[in-house]
Amino acid sequence: MREVESDIVGVTPSSVEAAALDLAKYLAPTPLQYSRAFTDKARCYVHIKIESIQPIRAFKVRGALTKVMRMHPEERSKGVITASAGNHGQGVAYAAATFKIPATVYVPETANQLKVEAIRRLGAEVVPAGRNYNDAYLEAMRHQEQGGATFVHAFDDPDVVAGQGTIAVELLRDLEDVDTVLVPIGGGGLIGGISLYLKEKRPHVKVIGAEPAGADGMYRSLKAGRIVTLERVNTIADGLAASAPGKLTFELAKRYVDEVVIVQEAEMLRAIRLVFEWEHLLAEPAGAAALAALLYHYSPSPNEKVVVILSGANVTDEVMIRALKSR
Repeated sequence: MREVESDIVGVTPSSVEAAALDLAKYLAPTPLQYSRAFTDKARCYVHIKIESIQPIRAFKVRGALTKVMRMHPEERSKGVITASAGNHGQGVAYAAATFKIPATVYVPETANQLKVEAIRRLGAEVVPAGRNYNDAYLEAMRHQEQGGATFVHAFDDPDVVAGQGTIAVELLRDLEDVDTVLVPIGGGGLIGGISLYLKEKRPHVKVIGAEPAGADGMYRSLKAGRIVTLERVNTIADGLAASAPGKLTFELAKRYVDEVVIVQEAEMLRAIRLVFEWEHLLAEPAGAAALAALLYHYSPSPNEKVVVILSGANVTDEVMIRALKSR
């Protein structure tokens, strides 16, 4: 439909479909589960896209595998390097293990230790660096320039975005007449890939982003019409703790995302509790952000078919206990 236009930002519906075809050799499609409980609560037809059953228990494996698959074998043999708050690092480590290449992941010193240990179990070298994602990113870039490994960006890369967009390919296959999709936003790679594919294939579908109050870089950037970098990031949702969107993801959001809503810490905690109690599904705060947006900020029509992306389940004991106590 607008294939030529979408290529301006380096990713197209065709590249997303190609990624879906390639990923099928390594990853099974994730379920799209209808929820009677959330349908009753939200007063619309609610389906949950369960990315929490991926091998790393988060969607990030899609983008990382796509990037590594598309590298030239000679380039790939030199290994990969990245910076991550956790889930992307697991995705890169999983992709590296799949192709039997070395991987180094720079993580903030405050990173979720559950995710850090998972990265190590997958065989990657973990290097603590700085207090936040940006510190880890700058350190990783310095070391990448000194060696021959390829840097795999957590979100601002066309191949990574195409990989995350494969969720939308599966979604349309399972629910062709979807009306609205709610997607969590960190750096914007997930919503960038999903929104591009959906809007190019089904222009009427609404794409709503959910961003935490303490890391609302995309919301502020869209409001300002330019990329805004937050001076401070403070959120329980470590998977969404980006200080700013990337150039690519900002352009995709400007073009394809209908609205971004801000969710509070308490709302994410309550969403974690409800999805556990009603659907027996685990969600980390980032994974529950879109559900929190549906429950507390988005007002659907009674017959609306809504898909919520449950993006990850790597929740710590401490956060889960807080969630179960929330009311």
